[in-house]
Amino acid sequence: MSKKPFDKLTIEKVQRSDLDQLEKLFATAFAEEVDIQQIKRRISRARQFYYILQPLSKFSIWIKNHFDVYAVKIAKQVVGFIQISYLNSAQLHIDYIAFSKQYRGQGLGKWVLTKLLETVADVNNQDVVLEVRVDNPVYKLYQRLGFRSITEILHYEMIFGGSNVPLPSSDDEGKLPGFRELAARDRGQLYRLYKASVPPSLRRVVKRSYREFSPSMMVRHLEWAKNYLMCKQKTDYVVEQSEKIVALVTINSYVKTKNHIISLIIHHSYEYLRPALLKKAINLIEANHKQGVISSTIYSDDPAKQAALDQLGFNRDIDYYLMVRPAAEKRKETIRAVSHKTQAASKSKKTSL
Repeated sequence: MSKKPFDKLTIEKVQRSDLDQLEKLFATAFAEEVDIQQIKRRISRARQFYYILQPLSKFSIWIKNHFDVYAVKIAKQVVGFIQISYLNSAQLHIDYIAFSKQYRGQGLGKWVLTKLLETVADVNNQDVVLEVRVDNPVYKLYQRLGFRSITEILHYEMIFGGSNVPLPSSDDEGKLPGFRELAARDRGQLYRLYKASVPPSLRRVVKRSYREFSPSMMVRHLEWAKNYLMCKQKTDYVVEQSEKIVALVTINSYVKTKNHIISLIIHHSYEYLRPALLKKAINLIEANHKQGVISSTIYSDDPAKQAALDQLGFNRDIDYYLMVRPAAEKRKETIRAVSHKTQAASKSKKTSL
């Protein structure tokens, strides 16, 4: 490891006293990518309930991931930060990494990221997953550090209310037989639904566990408390056909910022339900909220998904690359496999001569 590029540089877990500087830095770095008001509110709530939520992070992965934020400081001033979360025990996700403008382009980001990869991910033999905008120059840096692109993630938005174009009418109830709110008895089927909806190549990168879809009662209560503190409403709906759950619709509404996120998991044999499910979710949001922004995110694996959003009036907003850096042992296995193939090819060539 090379020496630190700056004197008096430290990387330490964000404390409550750092949150004001973190908020300003976040707003500057991600103003064009995320809803800053929503982030400000999240940080404000974290500051307000810090001494309640921080101890609970030991019991809830949702809360824990809000506190895995590390401040990069020079002379005790926050000049950057990196937020990570754990998708599972084998995968680390980089949520955000940013630095003050005056420290960009000087190798600080590369040094901090390399430090994380070597001292955390490699030591624990973890894959590292992240998303980066397709037009972000840092994409090349990630490639040099061993990340490879798996697919694109497409973000869509729709503004509703006021003088905007009316939302689609709910005229296809007949296309959604078995649509209802999620019941406790359904949770056991959700993991199987997930596996039947995502291609194996993506499942190997975005590894979700059974426990994530069927959490314990304590975890559900902690999630409810977190959502209440953050003024977030979450509602889950399913489509049941032939006594089998074939689709899951999740609506997350951030009431104060008027942002609503639609997430869909659909069995690959029932993809034709996507337009009707989107339309139903939109109308459920409109029935409870007069105006705001509705967003949805999809993988670029199927053009029909994009067509469904386009037809309903969504606008394609931001595209991201989903990138992964395999765990240290996997990289060694790849190197060994390539070496064996090279040696075999070399022997074959000598034999033919």
